Amino acid sequence: MGGLDTLKTHRDTANLKQVALPEVPVQGGRWSTQSPVSTLVRSGASGWATEPLLRAGMDVRQTNPGGSAWVLLDGLPATHTWIEWEGIALHAADLGVMDLRLLPSVGLNLARSADGLSLRGPQPASVNVEASSLGNTAASAWIPGASVDVGLSLSQGRNRYRYTDYVGERSRRIGAEVARAEFRAAWRSLNAPLKTEGAAYVVAMNQGLPEATTVPRRSGAQQTDLRATAFQKQLFSSGRWQWQSTQYLTLTRQRYAYALFGGIHDTNSASAVGVRLNSDYRLRRARIATSLDVDRLGAEGPNKLRSSVLRVHASVRGSGSVGDRMRYQWGLSQLSQGTQRGRLLPLIEVGSAAAQPTQWAMKLHAHQRFPTLNDQFWTPGGNPELRAEWGWELRGRLHRETALAEFYAGRLHDAIVWMPMGTLWTPRNVGTLRRFGGSIQRGWHRGSWTAFARASAVYSVNESGFLLPYAAPWSLAASVSRRWAKWEFRADPRLRGATPTAWSLESTTWLPAQGQLDLSAIWRGDQSTLALSLINATGAPLLLQYGFPLPGRYLNVAWSRSLTNPKKTKK
Repeated sequence: MGGLDTLKTHRDTANLKQVALPEVPVQGGRWSTQSPVSTLVRSGASGWATEPLLRAGMDVRQTNPGGSAWVLLDGLPATHTWIEWEGIALHAADLGVMDLRLLPSVGLNLARSADGLSLRGPQPASVNVEASSLGNTAASAWIPGASVDVGLSLSQGRNRYRYTDYVGERSRRIGAEVARAEFRAAWRSLNAPLKTEGAAYVVAMNQGLPEATTVPRRSGAQQTDLRATAFQKQLFSSGRWQWQSTQYLTLTRQRYAYALFGGIHDTNSASAVGVRLNSDYRLRRARIATSLDVDRLGAEGPNKLRSSVLRVHASVRGSGSVGDRMRYQWGLSQLSQGTQRGRLLPLIEVGSAAAQPTQWAMKLHAHQRFPTLNDQFWTPGGNPELRAEWGWELRGRLHRETALAEFYAGRLHDAIVWMPMGTLWTPRNVGTLRRFGGSIQRGWHRGSWTAFARASAVYSVNESGFLLPYAAPWSLAASVSRRWAKWEFRADPRLRGATPTAWSLESTTWLPAQGQLDLSAIWRGDQSTLALSLINATGAPLLLQYGFPLPGRYLNVAWSRSLTNPKKTKK
């Protein structure tokens, strides 16, 4: 379901004023440099909606509007997309890939930068309600306090919409119901010189997995997910030196039930527990930071006996400036998992200082991803001898006022792909992935009119010349709005190129080129906002996964009320 003002460009001036080292310089084997935000997406009452993510140029794979969704970034597989929250890289210990619907959302924004995705907050205290013509409803509340913040979200969806099946008949979607509940809390205390803070969230979700349109109309499987993540930090500062310790824990449980073929039932559990130590020393014009992470990943289930692996990551990082016109960062990092010692991962980045009217940056770094517990220990077929995927990336950024251009290029070696060996499927290290791409975006504002446009392109291929599945070769998005009194009227068109769904050139495995137009009317009062949105106003057929069409035209209503008093104007 749509949200209120879900997409906007945002120049993060706070990050440009000084070089700020992140708490964790490497997330899952990819360097993070606290790149300025290029797009900010606000969550809706029901969590993270697909519409604003697509408008932001992200590649999303989804089977129904309220169910599981995965995102790919910059021509890399979904397993390389790490989403950071409070310094913790959220991911599934067993699968690697993280379902967007299991992420925390209440009171948070999803920030897209050159480094990837991060969940940021807080949002102001508010109550939000949404409903759509699909039979979906949701409500959420976020209440920050002096030392404790709490948030709650409840949603349910019928997702009943018409589609055309494999024999050309019009049918109504069944088996796509979803129910979701989320609780999130954050706490803090300050007893100088020691500061402590923590946060936790729990998401419970029950969703139907509808059958593809290529089979007879019937209800599909049912999946229940429970996910909980918590962390606690201790921060000590003394003069030029800063030290931080973090403890974190993630627990997941998933149940799967399918009535056909005699009944298929599966239950899997996974966990991740870890400790992180960071130190930061400030010199006159430079900073040096070190980091050590030790975590244990574990999983068990009917097709995966109890398995676990120890992961260790150490890094050193530095930053500084040259005069008043240039800044730099450098770093070295190494990860190990189980008995495998990772490669040494270097980083070097140079860019303009904050005072320059034109902001630019260039970054060259290596990255690495170890196989997941499913890759190694799934029974039958797991391969404990898999090597870690590794590669390098060059990325550039140019930003002046409302215009932004970004480009990237890189290679991924020893890609892990599940392949058949007779009747048994097993993962193997095969091939190399080459990729390059980029995006340009521009915003305009004149009087009561505001406009925005973005164009993205990516070329990501393996050694056989096959394009990466579910990565759109190009996409275009725009937004045009006009304000009139307390109303804003907005149109959000977008186009998406034909997209492969498998390592193949067969046209039957490609999603067709698609276009969509969303129309919105938004009323803003002193403390309340009401948004009426006509999603997919033209009723064009939409697909994000082959065989699973999304709704045509539908209406969404979203209401939000601030719980803080508006500022009084002085006479």
